[in-house]
Amino acid sequence: MLLRKILLWIGMILLQALVLNRVHIGGVGTPLPYIWLLLKESTGTSREVLLLEAFALGLAVDVFSDTWGMNAAAAVLLAFARPLLLRFSAIREELETYTPGVRTMGVAGFTRYLVFGVVLHHAVLLALELFPTSADVVNGLVRLLVCSTLTLLLMAALENIVSRKE
Repeated sequence: MLLRKILLWIGMILLQALVLNRVHIGGVGTPLPYIWLLLKESTGTSREVLLLEAFALGLAVDVFSDTWGMNAAAAVLLAFARPLLLRFSAIREELETYTPGVRTMGVAGFTRYLVFGVVLHHAVLLALELFPTSADVVNGLVRLLVCSTLTLLLMAALENIVSRKE
């Protein structure tokens, strides 16, 4: 299980760094599906471990993306907000341990969870990216919409692939 998780992390970081960071749909949209790893983490994972994983994952993407900690900051905020997103999206007992997914949360709950998680992460990332400049707000919102949509489509594909293997 640990080896599978490590290989999945390495594969996702390499996919993000070597392929997806070079994809710019319409000049505005870059998919960032690496956060799927954080959103799919078991609810039994301690908050401290999840925050450390988020920092490590975001920092690894930052190293390859030359984004100076922006992915790390957005990923840590996502990991911090994750329990609230789960409570909002899942109809489950709080003490129950499960891995978020279509099978455990239902299609509507899992979709809601992914959408809110992705939009939160991307909004923070784009705010950090655009903050130093007086960037156009409309352009920022378009980028948020395009990046979030692309990321959600890739996450849906990942979820479909993983759920078939389980």
